[in-house]
Amino acid sequence: MPAAGTRSRRPGAGLLARRLALLALFEGEFRPGSASSALARLAVERDVPDEVLAHAATIVEGVSSNVAELDARIAAEAPLIPVAELGRVERTILRSALYEVLYSAGNPSGDTMRDAVSLARIYAGDAARRLVNGVLGSVPDRVEEPIQ
Repeated sequence: MPAAGTRSRRPGAGLLARRLALLALFEGEFRPGSASSALARLAVERDVPDEVLAHAATIVEGVSSNVAELDARIAAEAPLIPVAELGRVERTILRSALYEVLYSAGNPSGDTMRDAVSLARIYAGDAARRLVNGVLGSVPDRVEEPIQ
């Protein structure tokens, strides 16, 4: 039982789906075209609930279908670092979060952004957390701008 004044912090379904999508898309960075099969394998290995798998699949499919547009948005928001020079984890997190913020109206962008920053801190460190926070923090004000 948690101590008085604290509470148990279990990840929500959204964070679990985003983490699962991150792992599958990250694997796809090494073996292009393998993200969907990686997701299916990870879901079985981890006994993922259907709702989490469905959310993760939406992210994986969306990112896979919109890589060029997402990379263009990353380049516009972080022009000092070429997208190809970003670490694979950072690039994958940014693509995933941007996909949700820009294309998935069913997910609150605040939750998506919080989870992306958390995943960046966990998997890539504090510098990545700051990068992800900075890029995503500049996007909601400009969602209506077309990606060039």
